[in-house]
Amino acid sequence: MSENSQKNSEIIKLIIDLNAVILSVSPDNDFNLTVLTINNQKNVLPWGLYNPKIHPTMEHSLRHWVKNQTGMDLVQVEQLYTFGDAGRFSFGDPNRHIISTGYIASIQPKHRSSQSSGRWSEIYQHFPWEDFRAGRPALLDDFILPKLYEWSQNEATHKRIRFCFGHAGDLWQEESILERFELMYEAKLVFEAIRDANENMSAETYVSAEDTKLPTGRYMQFDHRRILATAIARMRVKVKNHPVIFELMPDTFSLFDLQKTTEGILGYNLHKQNFRRFVEREKLVAKTGELRSQLSGRPASLYRFNDDLVGKPNVLGLRIGNANSAH
Repeated sequence: MSENSQKNSEIIKLIIDLNAVILSVSPDNDFNLTVLTINNQKNVLPWGLYNPKIHPTMEHSLRHWVKNQTGMDLVQVEQLYTFGDAGRFSFGDPNRHIISTGYIASIQPKHRSSQSSGRWSEIYQHFPWEDFRAGRPALLDDFILPKLYEWSQNEATHKRIRFCFGHAGDLWQEESILERFELMYEAKLVFEAIRDANENMSAETYVSAEDTKLPTGRYMQFDHRRILATAIARMRVKVKNHPVIFELMPDTFSLFDLQKTTEGILGYNLHKQNFRRFVEREKLVAKTGELRSQLSGRPASLYRFNDDLVGKPNVLGLRIGNANSAH
């Protein structure tokens, strides 16, 4: 038997790993979108291995791990994607391959304190190049794009860079966050790529090594930043097509709160009057009759999601604004 045939005949043990991307907004911090990470490990999503002898379904297993690690009972989860490419982490066993299935869940701010362990991490700490709310991030033009073009070896890769980053005449598409991260990974512009290429590279070594430290955001363990990017891309698409934004909102909110939350997801600012006209025209919200006092100006009217739309098909999301007008 040839060496290649022998390698092909080796039995690879497949492990199913479950990951939860739990998203919430922070009303105390300008309604920024945040993700729940496990407190006793650095920058890692709630996760666990699936054992069909213990749990009848993968979703049941996921809920078990989330409850065990955070104390939180998830109400509704949605399967996100299955990550099974060759070359992923194997926990040191070359005959073991990890297949990760990601799930996404959105929770209201009032449930943020229900977890007994964990911390909320702002998503743009992990993806700083995605946040255009204060203008185009200097990181793009000062570091990421020059480094990508320097790394690129052919016109095909140049086209990928232009397409993914909305550069040189192409349009920025906010839902392409995963494609941008993957390009940066290939070019070794994120710590995960350096770590995966050097099994002796630890997070502590990375932090202390100034020649390898990168300005491209907070790293995550395993490939959890890739999974998080996939979840944000899904959310950015869904918020425009379905009223999922209200799964993140408090029971009552101002239109300013709703706009800030939407901007936090999409990563760019929206035109205030256009946003309000759209929301009211589509009757996505209903006035509660209550007011909330503010530090300056007149009190803000409070709204809730329009209960008349519950269960109705074809309810629009927030189809408003243009990313490229901000970029």
